[in-house]
Amino acid sequence: AYQQTCFHFNCPHDTFARALERFSTVFIETNVIDVCRNAEILSREIRRVDSELDLESVNAQLDYVTKTFVNPEHPYSKFSRGNLASLETYPNKKGINVAECLIRFYQQHYLASKSVLVVVSNQQDLSSIERWVAPFSASLKQIQKQAAINAVPNYYPGRFVRGKRHKHLILYQKDDSSSTNESEKLIMQWVLNEDYSGAKRSNAVEIAFVLNQILGRRGPGSLYAFLRKRGWIQNRSSTLPLQIKVPTNVSGFQILKLELSLTLDGFLNRSRVVAAVYDSIDALRNPGTDLFVIPREIMAQYATTAKLFGYILAPRPPDAVELVLDSVSYGVDTVQSGKWYRFTSTEDLGGLALNRMRRSVSSALARMSDPDDALIIVTARSKAIAMSQSGVGNDPIPSISSSKWNRESISGASVYFEEMLPLKSRVEQTVLTKIISKEELFPPVYNPFVLTSLRPPRATDNFDESQGDRGTRNTVRRKWTVLKPGLIGLPLPRSPPEASCRCALVLQLLSPRPARASAKQAANAELWRLTFDAAANDLAELGAPGGLAYELRFNKYGLRISCLGLSQTIPSYARRLANLLVKHQQNLMKGQKILPEFIVSSALADANRARNISPTRKRIVVNTLLEATSFDAALEGISFLQSCTGAVCFSEGDLTSRETECLLNDMQIILEDSIGTKNTKDEQNISTIPSVDDLIDTPNWKPRNASPCYVAGISLMSDACGRIPR
Repeated sequence: AYQQTCFHFNCPHDTFARALERFSTVFIETNVIDVCRNAEILSREIRRVDSELDLESVNAQLDYVTKTFVNPEHPYSKFSRGNLASLETYPNKKGINVAECLIRFYQQHYLASKSVLVVVSNQQDLSSIERWVAPFSASLKQIQKQAAINAVPNYYPGRFVRGKRHKHLILYQKDDSSSTNESEKLIMQWVLNEDYSGAKRSNAVEIAFVLNQILGRRGPGSLYAFLRKRGWIQNRSSTLPLQIKVPTNVSGFQILKLELSLTLDGFLNRSRVVAAVYDSIDALRNPGTDLFVIPREIMAQYATTAKLFGYILAPRPPDAVELVLDSVSYGVDTVQSGKWYRFTSTEDLGGLALNRMRRSVSSALARMSDPDDALIIVTARSKAIAMSQSGVGNDPIPSISSSKWNRESISGASVYFEEMLPLKSRVEQTVLTKIISKEELFPPVYNPFVLTSLRPPRATDNFDESQGDRGTRNTVRRKWTVLKPGLIGLPLPRSPPEASCRCALVLQLLSPRPARASAKQAANAELWRLTFDAAANDLAELGAPGGLAYELRFNKYGLRISCLGLSQTIPSYARRLANLLVKHQQNLMKGQKILPEFIVSSALADANRARNISPTRKRIVVNTLLEATSFDAALEGISFLQSCTGAVCFSEGDLTSRETECLLNDMQIILEDSIGTKNTKDEQNISTIPSVDDLIDTPNWKPRNASPCYVAGISLMSDACGRIPR
């Protein structure tokens, strides 16, 4: 870290007191001085530091290439890791006493006034914990008197050098034989100058979170959709292909890092990708002005998303490392207040803090919109460099052996300077690209599934006992029933033990068809389900920032429709999902006859993984999947819905029984024209109505990015995905 150092350890509870006492000796000044002045120990530790330095990694090379574009007098531009040359060889030549430098550094920076100790233990007796931490207090107070004398300024203003010349470059990345990943990285970086010394301040991490929500969002009009449509960025479920990070964050100097995972086609069209980023930023500009104004209602939604995933639904509490770093950044009193502090709240200072954040984001967007302020680096392996010779997209990149490549002095990184913004000779192509971009790139709009404020959870039971074991109230027909809660609940994502506004709704459409389906019917039904997931993708991605997700799953009772969300938004989400289900068959028949390749591939993968299925049935399923058309999937969907004879429903969490029944009525009204037959033959095939305990298989929620780890920017707010790098 550039401004703080964190020491941490863990051990079994029964040895914690002794371990803590021993750990405290690390910070006793006399011990530090003795160690630094011991030539043998110092030499050993210098070589240990040198052995840990890896300048071959692309991340290290990226850091040192970035440093070359900062004023050499700025602290960030310096070699920051240390090696044998910088800690021993060079000092010996210049007559520098490294031991005394280390002692002065310790006395200058390791101050009791700036230190925070966090102990996480199962010890119930507070006095015992206070006794354990006493050695730390004693050792740190010995250097308390140095604070006034050796205090150093904590404000480091600076910027990248202005202009575009030599600020667009290709960074050669050595091939890794053990990796099958063919993606390249496009990295755009900007410097902010937020001053953290005053009370009224906006942290760069909060600004980056908002920018993630704006530029990293999904759905129609988004930069992600624009790039994904052209096949220029990766679509792997295990990573976020577009995200903004803050690798350096000190008062006066913060780096915003926009990172995109490119496909090989995206690499070949890297100039167009860069242009799309600028076009997406330009789409946020107020027409006819140079101002970037984020509407207050949308900023309030971002604040809700941050609090929802970073605090209310965080899957685990912060650990000792996170607590101590937050205490340094936000203050001990703030961290122990029990209130949300990592992002501006709509209630802070009567809403003034939200307006201050809007101004800070506007200022950041203004800087990001200026091409002279950006540093653009694209990684390239040998395969990508070879493919650039094809003549597609950007100009060819010379072979790595060419003299046109340069070497960064510290890491030895190979870089090639290339102009990545359209040249004047490409004006006609640029104008055409702008026209296309403006038709596809839009500023963020109000999301109906993300709240501007969260209501407190309701202390209410989930079922009215007066209605009987499996009673229902105000339903349209008796065949639609609200179930009494079972002994076991639906497995929900892990969340804090405190009550929250999270809830889940399960609607089970009853049909004998899945249990009796032939191999061909089962194959077509799976294709119908997968095509529905594809059709519902925009809805799913719209709901993800609001904590909403869904799943469709066939079982022996029919089709289970599960919805996860908040009690304030799950009703409208479920109704939209039901409307999509009604229209899906017709839309499938109107679309292309051939099913998308990813649908068929996913279905084949599921079929090959299936257990308890005979080889003959599996062969028929596979052959059907390979030969089926959209029409076949639609017909199976129609047949299934017409075979349904009713439904049962139950809810969990912050959704009352009355709300559940009203929502069931709405769902029935939406589905009634598509479901059921006039005769009672199929009704007789259902011997019993399932209970809740029969319907609680763990859902695989859609979309995958409904997980906090895959919502844009959440890793900056929540510890769920390792907010603190380990």
